[in-house]
Amino acid sequence: MAQSMDSRMLSSLQELLHIDVDAVMLYDAALRILAVPMAEQALMEFRSDHLRHIRELNDCIERFGGERACIGVNAEQCDLHGFTPIEEGMPLEAVFMAMVDGEQITTETYERILKEDWTQEIRTLIDRNFADEQRHLLWVLKASRTRMWEQDAETPIPL
Repeated sequence: MAQSMDSRMLSSLQELLHIDVDAVMLYDAALRILAVPMAEQALMEFRSDHLRHIRELNDCIERFGGERACIGVNAEQCDLHGFTPIEEGMPLEAVFMAMVDGEQITTETYERILKEDWTQEIRTLIDRNFADEQRHLLWVLKASRTRMWEQDAETPIPL
């Protein structure tokens, strides 16, 4: 039997869930286009973080009577919550800027929703995911500022 939760709070968790689904789609698009070995490892790790967020948020939402989100959707079906879409043929600088844009939106959404009145268990989950988002944002900002795609493959940007 599902536990009860205020519909506004359930809606906030679903918003986080959907933004993480969209982030996975954004990472998938970036990984298809980028041929920058230094970036691939970080982007695959960040994509995995978003997949973990989706699993954990889905479990939490389901426990409180909400519906699980499907993550096997096609990128064209995603809302992308204001993210800049990544498309074939984009310059690498534009791909990295789209990643910055996506992580800024995701980080701001987590920060806003974290301000709501949550149980300790849910606050811990949201706070942990928010910390991941801050780490992702710092990395993509640094990669973009340093024009990582133009650098020697021997100079990785730490995660």
